[in-house]
Formats: sequence, structure tokens, C-alpha cells
Amino acid sequence: MLESEKFAIAAHLHVTLRRTNGRVTDVEWMVKSPEYAREVIRVARTETHPDVLRLADKLEAALQPAAPPPRASTTPLARPQFVATQTGADSGFPATGDEPTAARQRYVGTLR
Repeated sequence: MLESEKFAIAAHLHVTLRRTNGRVTDVEWMVKSPEYAREVIRVARTETHPDVLRLADKLEAALQPAAPPPRASTTPLARPQFVATQTGADSGFPATGDEPTAARQRYVGTLR
């Protein structure tokens, strides 16, 4: 979640707490300090006003660390495909049949 979104939720909670019971909080410190934010959330949950409770839940969810991205598969990447081409003097590869297959093949498609 973006820092600005966390700040907006904390500001809404601050305003609602101030209107409902006169509590004053530090919005910027709520976003910067997880300990302070947890304490404000704990205090907010002692209230009975539904908006305060909803905003406390929303702020807690916003301050949770983001889930790590899913791991990439560990399967190796596919090797480039080779296409059999000419063998002999003009190709640079021997024409004998006892050479490995990879030596008789070459990649088709070159940079220009």
C-alpha cells in the first residue's frame, strides 16, 4: 500500500477519534512508527463508535507488511532451438556422421 494511502487512513482515524472523544493523535507518527500505530489502534478499539472501529481495522490492515511475491518456478529455462543446416566445407562443420548432433547443427537466424 502506498504511503499516502496509509497517511489518509491514519488522518481519518485521527479526525474521528478527535470528534468522538477529544483524543488527539499524531498522524505522521502513526504512519512512521508501527509501535505507536498499534497503540493508537488498541485505544481506538476501546471505543464504541462504529467508524472508529472500522478505521482501526483498516489502519491495521494497511500497516501489515505486504505479502512476498510468489516465487518463480525453479524449472530451468528452455534451451534455444537449433535447426539442422548444411554440413560440409561451406558450413564450417564436418560432414562426417560420427560427430555429435549439436556439432552438425547451427542456430538459424543471425544478427545483421
